[in-house]
Amino acid sequence: IRLFLAGLLIGCVLVYFMLFRGQDRSYWLPENRLKEQVGKSKVIFSEHAKCMMACRGISEEEVNHILKEGDVNFGDSDIHNTPCPSYAFDGKTATGKNVRIVCTACDSIAEVTTAINLEQGKDTCRCK
Repeated sequence: IRLFLAGLLIGCVLVYFMLFRGQDRSYWLPENRLKEQVGKSKVIFSEHAKCMMACRGISEEEVNHILKEGDVNFGDSDIHNTPCPSYAFDGKTATGKNVRIVCTACDSIAEVTTAINLEQGKDTCRCK
């Protein structure tokens, strides 16, 4: 048994040093893979999103910041929507607003469909 355990220990050490040491494995997680996909995509804004952003005082720079640094809220996302799933990104802007950005990811295009200020109560925007 000692010989087996010694071989197992040596094998584990070799696997660690050959495969895992010094490499970032965060891209394995679904959230990070999605952020990378959206980051490589061309970001466009729908007319509804532009209207909502203007009404709520959210700039395109803030939206791009949330898409890059925000958290993906899979509970409020529609990942099974065909042909393009929609994802909700939550985060704080540089000015301290707590916002949710909803975008659809299709091929190499990410379309922002709406922007929501989570701190506002009732929606007073008249966007179609």
